[in-house]
Amino acid sequence: MLALGMPTGLAAQEGADQAGGGRGAAAQEGVPAGTTAAALPEVNVNAGMLRGHSPVRGFVAEVSSTATRTDTPLLETPQSLSVVTRDQIEAQAAQNLNAILRYTPGVATDTRGAIALRLDQFNIRGFSVPVFLDGMRQFGGRDANPSVDFYRLERVDVMRGPASVVYGQSGPGGLVNLVSKRPTEEPYREILLQGGSFGTLRYGVDLSGALDERRTVLGRLVASYYESDTQIDHVREQRYYVAPSLTLKPTGDTTITLLGLYQRDPWGGSYGSVPAWGSVLYNPNGTIPRNRWDGDPTFDRLNRSQWQVGYLAEHRFNDSLTLSQSLRYANSQGYYRQLYGTQGLTLGRDFRTMQRAITGTDVDVNTLTLDTHLQSRFDTGPLRHTLLTGVDYYTTRSRTYSGSSGVAPSYDLFNPVYGMATIGPLVYQTWSRQAQNDVGLYAQDQIRWGRFAIQLGGRYDWYDSNTRTTTLATGRQTRAYQDAGAFTGRAGLVYLFDSGFAPYYSYAESFEPQAGTFAPARGGGPFEPTTGQQHELGLRYQPPGTNALFSAAVYDLRRQNVLTADTANLNYSIQTGEIRSRGVELEAKASLAAGLDVAAAFSYLDNEVTSSNSTVSINRGLAGTTVVGGIPEKGKTPVGVPNWLVSAWASYTFRPDTRLQGLGIGGGIRYVGASWGDTANTLRVPDYTLVDLMARYDLGQAIPGLGGTQLQVNVTNLFDTRYVSTCNTYSWCWYGFGRTVLATLRHRF
Repeated sequence: MLALGMPTGLAAQEGADQAGGGRGAAAQEGVPAGTTAAALPEVNVNAGMLRGHSPVRGFVAEVSSTATRTDTPLLETPQSLSVVTRDQIEAQAAQNLNAILRYTPGVATDTRGAIALRLDQFNIRGFSVPVFLDGMRQFGGRDANPSVDFYRLERVDVMRGPASVVYGQSGPGGLVNLVSKRPTEEPYREILLQGGSFGTLRYGVDLSGALDERRTVLGRLVASYYESDTQIDHVREQRYYVAPSLTLKPTGDTTITLLGLYQRDPWGGSYGSVPAWGSVLYNPNGTIPRNRWDGDPTFDRLNRSQWQVGYLAEHRFNDSLTLSQSLRYANSQGYYRQLYGTQGLTLGRDFRTMQRAITGTDVDVNTLTLDTHLQSRFDTGPLRHTLLTGVDYYTTRSRTYSGSSGVAPSYDLFNPVYGMATIGPLVYQTWSRQAQNDVGLYAQDQIRWGRFAIQLGGRYDWYDSNTRTTTLATGRQTRAYQDAGAFTGRAGLVYLFDSGFAPYYSYAESFEPQAGTFAPARGGGPFEPTTGQQHELGLRYQPPGTNALFSAAVYDLRRQNVLTADTANLNYSIQTGEIRSRGVELEAKASLAAGLDVAAAFSYLDNEVTSSNSTVSINRGLAGTTVVGGIPEKGKTPVGVPNWLVSAWASYTFRPDTRLQGLGIGGGIRYVGASWGDTANTLRVPDYTLVDLMARYDLGQAIPGLGGTQLQVNVTNLFDTRYVSTCNTYSWCWYGFGRTVLATLRHRF
């Protein structure tokens, strides 16, 4: 198989681990760049090289394909990029995407805390970001969102900053790319049992290996069942899925991996909140319990399912040309209904009676994504090129019934009564169909010139959407059509020192389509896409002779063409708004021969609305109080963006030649700074600090018959700290997770 990517001084890991044995095979013994940096040899094109989807032993990934769509060393990538490996996910017993990202710089996780469980909501550098799976965009909207279970993943790559050049429409904050487990040549078999707080229970099985003697057909089956009563009263989560995959190698130059999935979430958790009065602010009735829910078990429901089929194919024509194609067809369905505490002046003057409303949807989404690109390697004089040219396409068709009602029983925050007969049925008001299409052409050249690694890229996208909405009571139909195009570019430069230092600079752009039209007096045309531009200076360092990587970055990121009030006609908007994000990020990852694994991160974020004609209001959410409006939005900080994020994790496994062999211990600390909880910046959500612990033991050290069996216990939020993750009004705040204990019994054979 061709190992794509730029030349590098990094050596390949041994074939057994690279072939897919991963944690069940021999340990990676990658030689850091510093040991051969003086020669800076080019990567050899053969089957034993590291890939962007390869299993990684320890916490330190050396190669990723997320930033460039080629297998590029992180040292040569001129943009912030973090990789959370499978070993780190397992050490921290992360159960969802938010938990996986908690020790990653620039990422504010758990923005809906432990209350709104059904979506993985987080932000990067202050902006919401898309989630990709194996380099392809995920679709499903809010209520049919195709959530990915952690047990299916080999690693998670986090790219910070604009990424539109190789991925098309996306926000300026970056993206998250989830990498699926793939079939391995070496046998890998695991049985998993987990149990812990709030009735949490999980069974899992992961079986992989060659299906023929010549290892030209490889298979893998990952399956899991999960259930939990959750921290919130009367709220359940339940999930089961099966994810088969098959790799075919008809020739030494061709690889085709088929991926399938069926997943069902009969109970998808809650999506509630609590008001600021009694969580962040003083309430004369006391503190609202962390397990409080504003829904009702006889009414609320999220029933979600998805299935996917697709392939990842690659053919090497020769040492210079490789063609790759990925395709996925996916269907996602969600049925959702909920009682929820409304926004506005909805908390009674008694500080305990909360008004509620009813909402719900029935969604069906079908999506086809396709990406095809050709990688060409050639020289022009002293310049060595890795040229990527490609086209990607997606089309999605969705059908949505939606309804809401302002008529719902209120409830007592401190003495709720569930099962009220006065809850009315959910009545759908609208039915809509939407079709979206996007075609993108892109080109990227990664150039090596001596110790310089240069990256140049450009892309043009054509996007259109057509939405037809029917009001069910009257039969009246409305249509909305959008047709947009956008060019985005990227440029970066890295210098590779003999000492292992690699300073870099990059400029990158992004775009997102923006729904709506200008006022008739301004032509009435559709809005232009929202754009993003970022300048970033960074430094990576890989100390010679160590399996460690240190990174630092400073950036200035602008989101422009943001909607703001049209002062000539306040019923419309114009696109002169801007949001600025500036910050500093530091990251350290190390897996040392002594048995020590480390992941540490530091982030300072300074986000501000730097241009806006709009005004915001102070609405304290209390009935009978005055709403103060007319406050300029310019100069405010967006809600839910903490200015400081600091985390550190370390785990140590005692060496085989010690008395404590087989024992591993670890722990981490997470600090999240204060954030604003309303657009007027009058509600301050306090900072908080959390401590996590881990202990594991290889039972085969004590009982020879249990070789390959490991028992692990994780405790998150050890001191049971009560905290609020974020608020976005005085009416809606979200408690974070209390102390959670999880035991994992894992047997590999």
